Amino acid sequence: MPRTLWGRCVALGCVALSVVAGEASAQGTLSAQGFGYPPGQLSAYSRSLGGGIAETDPYSPLNPASLALLRRGGMYVQTEQENRSLDAGGETGTTKSNRFPLFMAAVPIGTRAVIGLSFSTLLDRSWGSEIRGQLPFEGDTVTYIERFGSEGALNDVRAAGSWALRDNLILGLGIHVFAGENRLTVERLFSDSLSFAPLRDSSNVNFFGLGVSGGVMWRPSRGLTVGASGRYGGSLELRERDELHSEADAPSRFGVGLRYDIVPGSGIALRVDRTLWSRMAGLGSERATPEDTWDYGLGLDALGPRLIGNQLMLRAGIRDRHLPFLADGKSVQERSYALGVGTPIASARGQLDLFVEHANRKAGGLDAKEQSWTFGLGLTLRP
Repeated sequence: MPRTLWGRCVALGCVALSVVAGEASAQGTLSAQGFGYPPGQLSAYSRSLGGGIAETDPYSPLNPASLALLRRGGMYVQTEQENRSLDAGGETGTTKSNRFPLFMAAVPIGTRAVIGLSFSTLLDRSWGSEIRGQLPFEGDTVTYIERFGSEGALNDVRAAGSWALRDNLILGLGIHVFAGENRLTVERLFSDSLSFAPLRDSSNVNFFGLGVSGGVMWRPSRGLTVGASGRYGGSLELRERDELHSEADAPSRFGVGLRYDIVPGSGIALRVDRTLWSRMAGLGSERATPEDTWDYGLGLDALGPRLIGNQLMLRAGIRDRHLPFLADGKSVQERSYALGVGTPIASARGQLDLFVEHANRKAGGLDAKEQSWTFGLGLTLRP
């Protein structure tokens, strides 16, 4: 039954909203349709600025040229917790997701080059759904609970390097491996557990693909920095029990952003990003049809007060985008607002970045709305 299970779980992920509206006890999400939710590959710093700084942020693994800003090298790790609530058809469901969406390390090579390795979440596919039903049996009715679930993610592992041609012009190149796993489960539990044994099945699917990326950073004036990057996704395979299930292309993307320092330590940043998720069409179920998306971000940061001898950075941002997978045939729109703070630690050998983000999601024409609160922490350590 592994292929049947895969098809049922993908289908349920795509139509969870219609199930929620029709079944009082079912649960689903707007954001985790298809192959999952895209966190955006943004560091805690970038998330607090609505993603506006991502093209010039060395800790967000999008523009490989930005690695040159890590002249001392270092290591970065990030953790997040998202709490979602979905209102659909007069019913409410809640879910919680814990993620470690980003890890990276960088090492300087000479005075002009930096190389780095990063691990980031491209699509997080953690969700669960529960349906209550009835079956006729020998003139009687037997009630049951059917549970579907998924855990895992499609990840982007990038090895990249940057080279400063001049002090104000930097080039970068990256090689990507797209890998990951989805663990799919389905079980049916009968109310009369003495007469009917529970039914359970599970299956694992694995992803593997390759890609390349390039980027540039240019500082035309002392207060203005411009960054642009692109990634080309090659072939992406989905395997089930070591057998090739289907094949498509990994999503390509391109983006541009700029930062303008109003005064030293305070500035404004904005970014536009385009991701070609439709290249994944045909991977897995036909119901998981992705669409290409735009991602817009705007953020402000400024020097804050001093706390225990450390200078605080205060941040705020807004982000507007569409999600790649449809909910019951409707495009899902997300708008989020973020606040954040950063402070040096360990005598400036480290940095602690915190953010809180509130997102609203809706799909046109559906009686369903989703809200989420995400709390994130990023920790940087430098030699």
